[in-house]
Amino acid sequence: MPTLIPNEQRNALSLAITRGDTDQLKYLVEEHGLDVDAFLDDSSTCMPVLMDALLSNGFSSETEQLPLLRYLLEKGANPNICCRKGYNCLHVAVQQDKYIKALDLFLDFHADVNVPDADGANIVYWAIQGFLLRKAAGADRAEHLRVLEKILRLGADLDQKTRYEMNAREWLKHAAPEVQALVVRWEEGRPSVNPVTTIQPKFPTHLQYPGVAKKIWSESVPAADPAATVPKELLRAVETLRDEAQRNGNVHYRKQHRRMAVFVRDTLVKSGIFDKGIIDRIRSGTDKLMKASKPYKEDDVYDQLVDQICVFYTQKKAPVPL
Repeated sequence: MPTLIPNEQRNALSLAITRGDTDQLKYLVEEHGLDVDAFLDDSSTCMPVLMDALLSNGFSSETEQLPLLRYLLEKGANPNICCRKGYNCLHVAVQQDKYIKALDLFLDFHADVNVPDADGANIVYWAIQGFLLRKAAGADRAEHLRVLEKILRLGADLDQKTRYEMNAREWLKHAAPEVQALVVRWEEGRPSVNPVTTIQPKFPTHLQYPGVAKKIWSESVPAADPAATVPKELLRAVETLRDEAQRNGNVHYRKQHRRMAVFVRDTLVKSGIFDKGIIDRIRSGTDKLMKASKPYKEDDVYDQLVDQICVFYTQKKAPVPL
């Protein structure tokens, strides 16, 4: 179970982070002996203190933010620990140009570079697929290359596959020549890949069938193809909708998202497996996921649908081909 900041200091610490008040945060930590490697709360996101500080809007620039991040790291905050949604500070920082200095800093503090995110991607996957492929105006390519080399030297695995059967090496084929040349030079030294050593906290779950859900996800599918079974495609749809609502507030919600909710509803309702009470819950739950302007951020509906997909899977007794 994740360690939580005590209730008595939680609001004050959260407010200090929100305001970007580094001095107040240091005072609270020192005065109360707070564990900076703890989590602020047990909400649907449940982020460690370091991630909350990284995502704070209370700083005018990343440079202004770095002393607070360094302080937390030096006090024992672990950048490898994931939030409830399955992302750690390295995963967050590597995907946005504005956090390049923070990423560089995190790499100096025992970075476990092959920790997978919720989709199974490690940070070298995002480093190559993400900021090195973007052509953002004014982007410091030399700085990005330096940080990529740092990630590689920490034992990154270019062949680690995501749950969609993709890896960094596939994206490398489309990367800029200087990126490809860097990787060639690195591999000429016959580098070793470092295994993941971070032990992640166990978050409480409301799922009735977590083992079945894990089994559905673990079934192999062809690279870059839709899921090879209906249950897996249903599960993928629910988790895509969950991620869009909770992480993005439905900013990127499009017609395909609504079609996912309809697909989940119609497949489960028409399966003939569920009684009227469960069908009503399926309809009610998926209706909440069809409103782009009202992102549904609580886990209850998504977890209920995942459980019903697990029942669908087990009742069918075998994966059902698309």
